[in-house]
Amino acid sequence: MAKAFDAIIFDMDGTLVDTERLGFKGWDLAAAELGADVPRALAESFVGHNEPAVLAMLTEALGDADLARRVFDLHWVKRRELAETELDAKPGAFDAVHELKREGYRLAVASSSSREMIELNLSRAGMLDAFDIITGGTEVENGKPAPDIFLLAAQKLGAEPARCAVVEDSPNGVRAGAAAGMTVYLVPDTIAPTPEITSLARTVLTTLAELPAAVAEA
Repeated sequence: MAKAFDAIIFDMDGTLVDTERLGFKGWDLAAAELGADVPRALAESFVGHNEPAVLAMLTEALGDADLARRVFDLHWVKRRELAETELDAKPGAFDAVHELKREGYRLAVASSSSREMIELNLSRAGMLDAFDIITGGTEVENGKPAPDIFLLAAQKLGAEPARCAVVEDSPNGVRAGAAAGMTVYLVPDTIAPTPEITSLARTVLTTLAELPAAVAEA
């Protein structure tokens, strides 16, 4: 039976590794240390956005560009420190990625995080070597929900967008994958999907353990 896809493109944060939880802790710690107000709802709105977008949103919320920059940078320091001892792969991620690799799919990561953080986190989770290419958030002008990062990942892989599947956890990531003309598999993490987001995804999975079978049925 012919495969529906040539390549599978994964988001990282909240999809492959449990970094969103650490991110929220990082925002809390940075905000407390610097005397800033970063409520959980604001931190959740950052999910799936790249650095320029997050900084713009944070600056608007705090009313101070310098403070926003300091909070943003400190949040990453805290996040890296937490990852040294608390980083976990998402349930089913390791086995799913390696099973899809064995089945001959080309695999990519397209994440709003920096390449440094992507490589560090995937290495810690034992998944880095499974991926053919990595695309970080600084490599495109427009972050998610724009489709740019997924289209660039497909270009690097030499794959047609219509022959790519996207695996995402966030609303902005789902929107980006759909806008790229790719088939989206949603594995919700910290944000429950709305009817709009569910409608943009081919399937909503409970964990990545279900992904290989879902892809095979496409």
